[in-house]
Amino acid sequence: MEEIQQRWLCGLSAPMVALNPRAEYDEPAFYSDPEFIDLQCSWGINDRPQLLGMLERMTDNGHATHLEAAYRSWQRCLPGEWQALLQTLEPRERILHEFASRTFEGCGSGGIQAWDLGRMGFLLRCAVRNGWIDLPESLWLHWRLAVRAQYHYDDWFAYFNGFLTGRAFWGCLSSSDDTLAYELDRQGECSSSLRIARGLSQNMPVFLAGLPWHLELDPPQRPASLGEFDWS
Repeated sequence: MEEIQQRWLCGLSAPMVALNPRAEYDEPAFYSDPEFIDLQCSWGINDRPQLLGMLERMTDNGHATHLEAAYRSWQRCLPGEWQALLQTLEPRERILHEFASRTFEGCGSGGIQAWDLGRMGFLLRCAVRNGWIDLPESLWLHWRLAVRAQYHYDDWFAYFNGFLTGRAFWGCLSSSDDTLAYELDRQGECSSSLRIARGLSQNMPVFLAGLPWHLELDPPQRPASLGEFDWS
């Protein structure tokens, strides 16, 4: 795979680089120094099998599934149909549907898929640093993430918005029905979200130069070392 294509794949987890000051946008192993990255505390991942298991579970069945129907309905419903739909929903689902309607313009029909895809890209890069997978394995697995990303989104702007919107949703998972709407509205003020937004704003114009969203990505050969990990 050409270098420009590898840089494109790194772009999938650019928001996680913006969140971590020592990380590098085009470093396949996230950090250039050899320091081990502890994924136990936040992810419960200590080895290769746990990494691959997380990847398989979260890529297509992660947080995005909670809002998938809401984004799809907003895209397809006429105004009157949308209001009628809201009246049929329980309070929590109504709040989440309204959240999807407010954020659709920024992230499009892909919704918050980028939140799951970007974090899985982050895990793959950390796994290269930790020696759990090698670069050819990471590139093939990243390519499978990229296929999904290019299917769900039309440009980098929508993808990054989808990530930030997904982070806002994730930050409110434990909120009660009574506070959910308020907590969703205030997520844009979260210091870590602001750090991501500032980092992307400052660095993406340079990093994405020459990296069009619809860059054709050559499918790398599936490494035999992935064994029975059958991930389409």
